[in-house]
Amino acid sequence: MNLTKYLLLAILALGSTNVFAEGGAERSKQFWQAFREDQARLHGDKQQAVAERERKAEEKARELAKD
Repeated sequence: MNLTKYLLLAILALGSTNVFAEGGAERSKQFWQAFREDQARLHGDKQQAVAERERKAEEKARELAKD
């Protein structure tokens, strides 16, 4: 292969990374939020964990009711 083909392959490879990176910031925020909630549930007050679990169940029920 000549240099032109290598350059074309490199440009295509670098350009395609934008497709995979889209929405990465939101996924990262969601991950850290879920991580913090899990840590609080594991190491926090038991009553607080029960209340959080109930709140999540209510949110999920509302979300399912919308669909």
